Amino acid sequence: MENIIKTTTGTYQGIADHNHTDFLGIPFGYGRRFQRAEEFSMAKFGQNEINKLQYAVHNGVQPMQDEALEQKDDKVHFGENCLNLDICTPDVDGKFPIVIEFFGGGFTKGGNFEKQMSWLDHQNVVHVTPNYRLGLFGWGVVEDGETNVGLSDQIMAVQWVFDNAASIGGDVDNVTLVGLSAGAKSVSALMASNADILDRVKKVILFSGGVQTIRDMTTAKAVVERICQTNHIKTSKDLFNLTDDGLQLAQETALKGHFATNWFGPVIDEDLISANWRDKLLQRVKKSNVKAIISAGSNELKFFEDMSVEKIKAEVLPDLFGKNVDAFCQAFLNEDYTKAELIKMLGTAMYSFPARRLAEFLTQNSDAEIFCNYARVDQGRHGGIVKYLNLPLDDLKIDYRKNRVFMTQLLSEFISTGKPYNETIKYEWPLYDDDRLVLELDPDDIKSVSVINRRYPKDLPWQSYKL
Repeated sequence: MENIIKTTTGTYQGIADHNHTDFLGIPFGYGRRFQRAEEFSMAKFGQNEINKLQYAVHNGVQPMQDEALEQKDDKVHFGENCLNLDICTPDVDGKFPIVIEFFGGGFTKGGNFEKQMSWLDHQNVVHVTPNYRLGLFGWGVVEDGETNVGLSDQIMAVQWVFDNAASIGGDVDNVTLVGLSAGAKSVSALMASNADILDRVKKVILFSGGVQTIRDMTTAKAVVERICQTNHIKTSKDLFNLTDDGLQLAQETALKGHFATNWFGPVIDEDLISANWRDKLLQRVKKSNVKAIISAGSNELKFFEDMSVEKIKAEVLPDLFGKNVDAFCQAFLNEDYTKAELIKMLGTAMYSFPARRLAEFLTQNSDAEIFCNYARVDQGRHGGIVKYLNLPLDDLKIDYRKNRVFMTQLLSEFISTGKPYNETIKYEWPLYDDDRLVLELDPDDIKSVSVINRRYPKDLPWQSYKL
């Protein structure tokens, strides 16, 4: 099996693994403090370097995050200049569907050193996992800095994949974007952005995330101002002068004790993302005939059940929704509610409602083929469906194994053909249309159910967290 690829950013040798070839840490851009990425070029190191064989067998530099301050693992290195990607391909001489995975982690943690969707490495697809800058490094709105830096990293990675599809064994006309949580929110923002390269994407899979993290500029600036105030930093411009560790420490200090999953993310800057991003999203879906799987769990934030109601109300609700707390509580809670109902509301408002709303927005305003999933695996917890897909079959109960195989096959068919159908069980994932049918995934069953009676308010803000 060939394990050498020649790309626009250099020539690389990978390593064979499980009938696939892995290429790790391939650079696609240069990360500059609070600036959008500059495209990586071997030519900067001299003409001879372009064709020089580089070994792509070790993880590249990972995005700055709290773990960088601990340095527990000598094999993992963190830094601001972390723009590299990993590739797992069945055959560099093939023409397989391409899946670009954007990792989740609340826009504050994660990286391609620990794949969230390892199940994709065992399919007949080219699986690409790029890094992008996190937290303040990628999503902070800083004086004299540029906006949507992390989003620009992601766009550059997508461009690299299209430019090099043939070299990595991929089909340039069959590209799917997939993400979990902040990864799904990233995919949604990319599809709603003004970047023309996204017109070439045919399919998206969103696991527990959508457009709810696209923020207004006021909120984005207020988050950075809060971090500066907590650390007694005079202005956000002073953040340029901190070391990588210093900037990360300032962020860690401000976020300590908070559930800050909504504090960072894409921002409406009238450049990469416009205020009319919903119109842009619709235009792209219609123009490119984009198909989507949109998934949410039945009790996404179940892990808050160990926290007291008083603490949830005093700390978690403001962290998740800011000034939107009252609107979401009134919409999803009765006057006399239990702790279990409060926790269920958190997951509904954060994930289930945005997923359903996005699906209805697309189906009511276009002819897009949208497939929805309501996941009950892992008790419906956040990320439970991806955990379920990744588990080795031997780790599942015997009566759960066939169902896992069927679900994986449905997703693989969607990636390959856009039609999620399973011949073995004669099951076709229902379209989300006027009947509001969704695929309900239980550990031991797959069935179609209607959610037409589960109506959500229409006048709630699209942006979950607002300051």
